[in-house]
Amino acid sequence: MVANNDDFADTYIDIKCKKCLREFVIFLKTEDYNDWIDGKGFIQDLMPYLSASERELLLSGTCGECFDKWIQEYVDKTFG
Repeated sequence: MVANNDDFADTYIDIKCKKCLREFVIFLKTEDYNDWIDGKGFIQDLMPYLSASERELLLSGTCGECFDKWIQEYVDKTFG
């Protein structure tokens, strides 16, 4: 379990990577999360205090490490 951003947060989300099944805890502001869910802005604009990996985990359910591996495999396969 990984925990970050607890000094910014008033809530947290438990989330598991769909690829590696590692569990993460993402601390965030409830209002920012609700605004994102309601389509009031882009995740990077509403929650800039989250890392790119944390935002990707919320967006796709894939942790940063798994996302990076997938991208590298795609680039290698596509552009060889």
